[in-house]
Amino acid sequence: MLSPESVAAKVRDIKGDVFEKVGEYDGHYARPNIMIQNWARKKPVWIEPLIPMLARDLKSLPPVILQINGFDFFDHLDRPTIYARFKSTPLTSVWFKHLRKYFGISNFEPHITIARSIPPETFKKLWPHFKNLDWNEEITIDKLTILRRDTIGHDKSYHVFRELEFNRQLDFYQFAQSKLKPAAAPKKQVDEQQFSLF
Repeated sequence: MLSPESVAAKVRDIKGDVFEKVGEYDGHYARPNIMIQNWARKKPVWIEPLIPMLARDLKSLPPVILQINGFDFFDHLDRPTIYARFKSTPLTSVWFKHLRKYFGISNFEPHITIARSIPPETFKKLWPHFKNLDWNEEITIDKLTILRRDTIGHDKSYHVFRELEFNRQLDFYQFAQSKLKPAAAPKKQVDEQQFSLF
């Protein structure tokens, strides 16, 4: 099972391969991550009071076990994004459902961006390579990282602001199984009859 650090190293290697094929592109140096939510242009004084409550909420979740399952792409208005996809299962879906409620966000597709918003001609060069590229490995995510960057100045890169751990005392499989809705019991077959009081 891979650690997030080893996955990040592999993603950096993949991005290096992309650079060799097409040259510089948006997101080449971006930190590998699974984006949950983007809090655009919020001052730290607005975010910091929310962190203790979020840290407490995240302790109700175990680390999540995800299966990297090849590559796919989003077609965003003719500027596709290639990403490493995760296999969706009922267990991972229920875990992300519980995570989303702490952020008040709707459904999203967890993924690791490889090449973001690339021109169509760049996509045509890259996608035949990624389409058949095999990457199947398990990864355990044990914390949520809050990144930030300054909106003024020359440094536009994100830096770690805070790391909030999930509850390592909880087991992912037991937690997710306990949160799944039980299957509806099959309806009993009833003979067709009529009942009357008179």
